[in-house]
Amino acid sequence: MGRSSGLVVAFVAAGLVAAGCGASSDPSGGRGDEVPYAEDGTFTMALLEDLGSLDPYRGTAFRVDRLAYDSLVNLQPDGRFVSGLAEEWTADALSARFVLRDDITCSDGTPLTASDVAAAISYVSDPENGSGQYGINTPTVPLTATGDDATRTVTVALEQPFAFLLNTIGLLPIVCRAGMEDPDLLATASAGTGPFVVTDIVPGQSYTFTRRDGYTWGPGGAGTSEPGTPATIVVRIVPNETTAANLLLSGEVNYAKISGQDQQRLAEQSFDTLEVAAPGAGLRFNQNEADGRVGADQRVRQALVQALDLEEVIQVSTGGTGRAATSLVQVEPRACAGDNVSGHLPEHDPGAAEALLDQAGWVRGPDGVRVKDGTPLMLDLHYLPSSSSYEKPTVELIAQKWEALGAQVTLTADTTVGYSDVLFEHRNWDAVMQLGTAYLPSAWVPFLSGPLPPEGTNLGGVNEDYEELVAQAATMTPPEACDYWNRAEQALYRDLDIVPISDRIDVFYLRRAEAEAAGYVNPIPTSIRLLD
Repeated sequence: MGRSSGLVVAFVAAGLVAAGCGASSDPSGGRGDEVPYAEDGTFTMALLEDLGSLDPYRGTAFRVDRLAYDSLVNLQPDGRFVSGLAEEWTADALSARFVLRDDITCSDGTPLTASDVAAAISYVSDPENGSGQYGINTPTVPLTATGDDATRTVTVALEQPFAFLLNTIGLLPIVCRAGMEDPDLLATASAGTGPFVVTDIVPGQSYTFTRRDGYTWGPGGAGTSEPGTPATIVVRIVPNETTAANLLLSGEVNYAKISGQDQQRLAEQSFDTLEVAAPGAGLRFNQNEADGRVGADQRVRQALVQALDLEEVIQVSTGGTGRAATSLVQVEPRACAGDNVSGHLPEHDPGAAEALLDQAGWVRGPDGVRVKDGTPLMLDLHYLPSSSSYEKPTVELIAQKWEALGAQVTLTADTTVGYSDVLFEHRNWDAVMQLGTAYLPSAWVPFLSGPLPPEGTNLGGVNEDYEELVAQAATMTPPEACDYWNRAEQALYRDLDIVPISDRIDVFYLRRAEAEAAGYVNPIPTSIRLLD
């Protein structure tokens, strides 16, 4: 994986994460009668895109890997950590210690050992191995993992402080020895300790997982013997949301993400939902002065932001169903809560924006286009149309406002892969509208500090206050660290190095089922219940 891979993973993950909450569809069809849980039923999930490889370390099947793989601890919807593979744990900014339960078995029947866990952690934590979990469920600093099988103890020691060991290593899905020794089998089978095991795959159509009876080491000791736990989970690939909505209405699907106009049809029914926070609109400006980028001047950045009515951008970018962004981190429950955005971006003021450009030497010519030293004010605004149907109208709105300010704006639609090439390799861009998402504030550090491309991955410009605050935050763990992480974000907004504008709220619908979600785990496998 190249240096831009973490950002690409963040974009992929953006569509796969849910807010920490729980819901159940009305089991009585509106009658208000008590209806029991179904026994040994099938829970069917609809996904828009094929999963491809099921390998949790080399693929992108984030939505389903927790069906077959457990983590050392588990994050609850309310933000608490509870037991998983580990029954005891301690962690600070430099080390963590986990004591495994003594009854855990892998899907092939072999016991899980501490050395197995240490081998999995070591593999994923080495950036040379190119795992998609790196930087998401691992720190981005060097570490050493060791396992003592006699005491069932896994120890992780870091070379540099890192604030979120429990939120990363603690939540890493653990692959058993069979999968580590033969990685090829993980593409089409499972080798984990999770509550379900892969039993059938129809490429491009469906993936079937079968319940493991006797499983008792889920979150907080949750097992698979609870009433309503499905015997089978089928992940069905349904590329069209209208089709998925029809399958929900007909009862062929229990769980699906639906957006847009199809939500109106489902609102008339008794479905409950899980709400999903995902990034909407946001802006970054190319500040590479060596490339002659106009965004290197903070006055220009401020003028471009002040020209926008952010409330209007929020409405257009979310179809009127979203909210103002409060952080660079949308995934709930957030390790560091708080509204870091409000009050830290300039107010809408086109007149002040005009004055700032005048001060910066960009003067309107006879045709209304601003010119400086004979060069017109030209902006290339990139966006990802695959992120949402709202992307194109949003960039068109932004372009309209910037053109009224005297700029010439070119809109460029990118693919996800092409987008990263533009940012990190070609560097031929002035502004981008897609920020991506992250589970932790630390995941943004490589993209907001250090050298600019091509020497580094810093897309936010040099912000000394941000770097100093991050250095302090990294030496602590939450909640003490959060004041520094939040202030670091605010320093970025003050200098307009990055401008979060809106969050979209995607909606997952449940039919005759219950489920909860937390962080990237959507749904939590042991929370799934079928209703009769």
